[in-house]
Amino acid sequence: MGILIVAATSFEIRPSLRVLKKSNADVSITGVGCPVSVYSITKAIERYRPSVIIQAGIAGGFDRTMPLGTAVAVLQDEFGDIGVAENGQWRSVFDMGFMKAGTQPFKEGVLKNPNKTLLKHCGLERVKAVTVNEVTTNKAKINLLKNRGLVLESMEGAALHYVALMEKVPFLQIRGLSNYVGERDKSRWQMSEAITNLNRELIRIVGAVSSEWSIVNNE
Repeated sequence: MGILIVAATSFEIRPSLRVLKKSNADVSITGVGCPVSVYSITKAIERYRPSVIIQAGIAGGFDRTMPLGTAVAVLQDEFGDIGVAENGQWRSVFDMGFMKAGTQPFKEGVLKNPNKTLLKHCGLERVKAVTVNEVTTNKAKINLLKNRGLVLESMEGAALHYVALMEKVPFLQIRGLSNYVGERDKSRWQMSEAITNLNRELIRIVGAVSSEWSIVNNE
């Protein structure tokens, strides 16, 4: 079976690259942000025809009770900046009626990972995430997203979910929590710990998937 690893930057998965090469996993560095990620992931699927895609990267967290450095898996993701902010509220394209919340591949307006077996066997806590092209710093927007039960924010996660669902390729998004959303003092971030834990889990999961196809194939 073919495993495709995608990441926004090589920096985020550098500790794993040698092991991934030995495991015959293909690697695609997509670039930062949704537009380039959608294109890069689509082209990587066309090139490698993977049996499973694993996206690995760092993320910001809304839940300050979750320790920095924690690695988690994303249960569902969504685009957090396609819509309009007005009257102190955020309205998505689904809220405005421009798209139906069940338009393929969305379910209830979000992009859910349907592969329960893969999510279960990855062994990581499963959380809800949001994807933005502009990192969230506005306190009102942070509170709005947090109150919706969102735990992580990244700049590429929903791109993976969207493309993989459309192309019907099993996938998994894993993230290392490097900082809390809104904290711009990078001396308070734990980038090193997040990347170390992320890559340890990535290597473990790739090994598990490589040795047991049923982890991916059963839903």
